[in-house]
Amino acid sequence: MEICINYGGMRHCFLVPIVELPVSWGRPGPGPINYPAFMQDVIILASVSNTAKHIGDENVRNLVHEGVSAALRAVQEHAGADVTIRAKAEHR
Repeated sequence: MEICINYGGMRHCFLVPIVELPVSWGRPGPGPINYPAFMQDVIILASVSNTAKHIGDENVRNLVHEGVSAALRAVQEHAGADVTIRAKAEHR
């Protein structure tokens, strides 16, 4: 992502750093068999949810949380009835 600002008659552009998590869960565990990337997807969503708490603009923060909630519902549906996902307020 790049942000450009016109200031003083000049265009100033900055690359926005990307926080990449070393998400590697290794070999899929016992399940769900129909969703081998399950743990990776949940780890990423939990990380985004936790990081979104630091977004300064309340509207943007709420929209990110809505997106994460929608994605978690999709993960739950894909994983099936034998899998339960509960969002916790904070990791300890």
